[in-house]
Amino acid sequence: MELLDRYLQAVRTYLLRRRKDDIVKELGDNILSQMEDKAADLGRPLTDAEQSDVLKQHGHPVVAAARYGRLPLQYLIGPTLFPIFWYAVQLIVGFVAAFHLMMAFVMLFGSRGLLNIMIETWTSFWFWSITALGATTICFALIEYFGKGKIPLTDTFEPRDLPALQKASAPVRGNSVAELVMGSLFLVGWLIFLHAPAPSFAALVPVHLAPVWYQFEIPMLLTVALGMAAAYVHLFRPESPRLRIVLRLLSDVVGVITFYFFLGASKFVILQDTLTMSDPVYFGRVVITKGQLINYAAGLPPLITLIVLFVDGLIEATRLIGRLRPETAFTHRSNGTS
Repeated sequence: MELLDRYLQAVRTYLLRRRKDDIVKELGDNILSQMEDKAADLGRPLTDAEQSDVLKQHGHPVVAAARYGRLPLQYLIGPTLFPIFWYAVQLIVGFVAAFHLMMAFVMLFGSRGLLNIMIETWTSFWFWSITALGATTICFALIEYFGKGKIPLTDTFEPRDLPALQKASAPVRGNSVAELVMGSLFLVGWLIFLHAPAPSFAALVPVHLAPVWYQFEIPMLLTVALGMAAAYVHLFRPESPRLRIVLRLLSDVVGVITFYFFLGASKFVILQDTLTMSDPVYFGRVVITKGQLINYAAGLPPLITLIVLFVDGLIEATRLIGRLRPETAFTHRSNGTS
């Protein structure tokens, strides 16, 4: 049938070279079978118009090629990975926004006007947001391509290994997802931030990190890595709750020790304009310089982190003691009932 041959020839032009012959043969046999069945029902050969109607059911040659071509990648991020991708996007945008708000606050102590700071911060926010989102999209697209749409590290899931029901104080799994995503961003982003060449935006900031940040770089990264390991165990090895608690407790201990000695440093930032930074700032009867205020502000996040790690360490230590303590048999007689 000439019309069928012309249709298959058009489809062939949109197919990958390595499977053209097999796909065209499969598609041709399918269409020819439909035409023969229809001709048998009518009791006569099909006209060109009737053959055209059968071909229309398979769509334009581009559509038919996409359907039968079995291309290796039909979309960047499939429906299985997309919820995790969207969650990561929200975290990234929030992280970038918080970082630029902090930078705008620091720049207010410089000599630049408020309007210039707003324009520069807004422009930088969109640049880094698009860059981070592009990198995240590429990472998830690679996972989609090489992982064939599957979430990594989930093939060995066994429902019978799930832990027993926990009390309301048990850690929420959504927190573990956030810890894995934010921890990964920190491990990569912090190394880039400390060691990559400073972007042009950094020249507008009147302060730079003091050497103490580089001295405690490894312990900080270790704290985050141990926390990520605990989150990984909680998500993908739920049958090992004690291991998660031990890893989380180690992360808290390393973090508390790290930030305790870190806060002992006298300076957290280096001021570029020493004259401007020596201007006084009045808080009632208390007078401090702009430089001191910026150092206090720079030391506040590590102080809050120290407190959070200390409290979390107490909670995890309590959980570990509770799991190591042998369970007491609970019977009707032991609670006073018969």
